[in-house]
Parts: sequence; C-alpha cells; structure tokens
Amino acid sequence: MVQLSKAKADKAGNLYKQPQSKRGTSRILLLIVLILIGLLVYQHNYSEDEINALLEEKKELSTEFEKKLTSLTKEMMDAEEEKHGAEQSRHELEVELRELKKDNDEIKAKPKKSKGGEKETSSKVKDVMLAQLTKLETDVQRMAKNTVLEKYGPEPYRVEFQIEFNPEEVPEGTADKFVIEMAPLDYMPYTVHFFLEQASKGLLDGCSFHRNAGHVVQGGPISNHLSQGRNVRKPFQEADLTSVAFQEYHEKFPHVKYTLGYAGRPGGPDFYVSTIDNTKNHGPGGQGSYAIKSEADPCFAKVIEGFEAVNRMATVSVQPGSYKRMEHYIAIKSAKIVKS
Repeated sequence: MVQLSKAKADKAGNLYKQPQSKRGTSRILLLIVLILIGLLVYQHNYSEDEINALLEEKKELSTEFEKKLTSLTKEMMDAEEEKHGAEQSRHELEVELRELKKDNDEIKAKPKKSKGGEKETSSKVKDVMLAQLTKLETDVQRMAKNTVLEKYGPEPYRVEFQIEFNPEEVPEGTADKFVIEMAPLDYMPYTVHFFLEQASKGLLDGCSFHRNAGHVVQGGPISNHLSQGRNVRKPFQEADLTSVAFQEYHEKFPHVKYTLGYAGRPGGPDFYVSTIDNTKNHGPGGQGSYAIKSEADPCFAKVIEGFEAVNRMATVSVQPGSYKRMEHYIAIKSAKIVKS
C-alpha cells in the first residue's frame, strides 16, 4: 500500500510539473518574439535613415547635374553661335570673291582705253586685284577645311550614289550604285566642302545623269521618270549652292578616268564622271572657250566602288546634236554620305 501510494504521489508530482515546463517554454517563445520585433523595429528605423540619406544624396547629385547641364548647354550655344558666325563669314567671303573675280574677268576681257586712244595697261590695278583674289581664295579654303573637319570628322569622306535607269532603256548588267571618295582636303578643301554640303542637304536626290558626251557622263538638277513635276533646281538656289566661288584645282588630283569634276564657269551645279582620262581636256587651259583660258574644272572626287554602274551609264543612247543629251535620263535616287 505504501509503495502504491508513493507511485501515485510521483505521478501526481509529474502532472504538477508539466504546466511549469510549458509556461517556461512559452516565456522563451515570447522573449524570442519580442527580440524579433525589436530587430524588425530597429531594421525599419535604419532603412528610413538610409533612404533619407539616399534621397538627400540624390538631391545633391540632381542639383550638381542641373548645374553641369546648364553650363554645357551654354557652351554648346556659344559654340553653335561661333560656328554660325564662321559659316556666315565664309559665305560673305565667297560672295566677295565672286564679285571681285567677276570684276577681274571684265578687266581682262575688256581693257579700258585712255583719252589718247591707247589701251590702258592698268597692270598695277591687275596686280592688286590678283593679290586680293589669291588672299580671298586662301581664306575661303582655310575656313572650308576647318568646317569640313568640324562637321564631318576626319578624312576620308565618301558618298554613295543610288541610281535607277529609265524602264525604257535599261543597259545590260545589274549594277545600280557607285561610291566616290573625296579629294584630300589639303588639295581641294573648298570644292570638297561645297559638294559635301550638296550631298548632306539631299540636293542631289531626284536629279539626273542627262548627258553622255563620250568622254564624260554628266549629271545635274534635271528631273527624270522618278521626279517628274519637281523643281529639282530650286533647292540648290535656296541653299546658295548652285556654283562654286572660284575654280579650285590641284595638279596632284587631275581629271583621270573615273574622277568627278564640276562643269561650266563658274562650275556647278552640274558635275560629271570622266569615262576617259580628261587631264588635258578639263585641266588648266583645256577649256579654251571660257574667258580665263588658264583655268581648270575643279576635280574633287574619284570613284572607288561600282565602276560597272558608271560603265553602264556610258552606254545609254543619246539624242541628235553635239551636246549628246541622253534619250532617257538616269535617275539619281540618292547621294548619301557614308562611313569610310
């Protein structure tokens, strides 16, 4: 009986101890929960501080960025204004050069006579005018070179022509484009700039190759089957890019086969691709029909790709007469500056 009572007592004691163990565990769990809540609260407070710091830093960076942007914008505007001023100065020089050259041509073509009936030599006047012309040409060339380098980057400069033959006359073959490379800036800075401006403004798009003279294939602002009804000459006039201010030429870049030159006096806007060696024909003294016989056509580029396309153009039939106008004009779909 004693042993039985003791066993019952032990059992009762164990039953009494179990709630104590559970209460201890609950307290531990509660403590852990409180610690976690504390950590979360601390973490929350830390994140807010960090966010505030980031926002403040962002505000400072934004202010600094706005200051730099304002400064850069002003610098760009100043540079653009300076560039515009340089372009205006170059244009004024070209106009002055044209006028001076016109006066000089008139003096050469029509020498004045004195009261005694003898021809006035005016050699001193001619020398002065020639010196002025030379200086103006040099100034224009220098400014043109700087403009090209600033606007189009370093040499070489290339232009791709996309052409389309009239459906009424499609020569044998498939080539319909050719690429030209401009003459070195040290040789032909003014004329290279002049042609690149025409190309960059899209003035040649819609023009035609309209003459097949045997020694050249000539192009210019004449409409074709793709540009019927358009005045393709007007954009040249509006851009003041109808003709060069002077006949720039360099003996190291002559009119050999597959080179490009400007036609007429003053040269432009018509240009041509030589289909034979025209060094003598279009070089200095080659165009004796003009007022100044010693001048040459500006030679400003050469074909480097697509010779077949040029050869195809040279086979197109021509109308009767010495001018050799094509029966069917070849459309210049585009003439775009491309990366070298």
